[in-house]
Amino acid sequence: MEQVEERTRVKVEGTVARLPFKVRDSKGVTIVEFALVLPIFALLLCATIEFGYYFFVQHTLQYATREGTRLALVGATLNDPSGNPMTRQASIIETIKEHASIAVNPGALQISIFPVSGPNYTDPANWQTTTNPGNGGDFMRVVVQYTFKFWTPLIGHFFPSDQQVITAEALYRNEMF
Repeated sequence: MEQVEERTRVKVEGTVARLPFKVRDSKGVTIVEFALVLPIFALLLCATIEFGYYFFVQHTLQYATREGTRLALVGATLNDPSGNPMTRQASIIETIKEHASIAVNPGALQISIFPVSGPNYTDPANWQTTTNPGNGGDFMRVVVQYTFKFWTPLIGHFFPSDQQVITAEALYRNEMF
C-alpha cells in the first residue's frame, strides 16, 4: 500500500520534480512522432522540388528570349534543316524554341514579336497575336509566355486552375540593316 501512495505523490528533491507515474514503455512514441512529422516533411520536400523546377523554367524562358532577341536585333536569319534560308520572324521563333526546349515543350510557347513606340514604349493593341520583326532602327519587344502546371495538388491550389503563366520579355532596338 505504501508503494502505491509513493507513485501517485509528486516528490520534489531539490529543484527536480518527478513524474507522478512511472513510464514503462516509450516504443509507440517514436512511431506517433514520425507519423506526425512525415506529411509535413514530404510537403516541404515536394514544394522545394516543384518551386525549384518552376524557377528553372522561368530562367530558361528568359534565357531563350534573350537569345532570340540577340538574333533579331542584328537582322540575322537561320537556315532550315534543308539548308534553305528562313525568314527573320521564323528564325527568331526557332531560336527561342530551340533554347527553351531544355525545360519545356516548345510547342506550348506563345511567342509575340512587335514594334513599340512612344516615350513609354507602350504595347500596341492585339500584341499577343503579332509576329512582326520590324525594320532597321525600330524599337521591338519579344514576349514569350508559357503556362506552367503544378504537379502537387496542394501547392497548385494556391494558384488559379493549378497553373501559372510565366512571361519573359525583352525590349531591343534593331540595328540599321
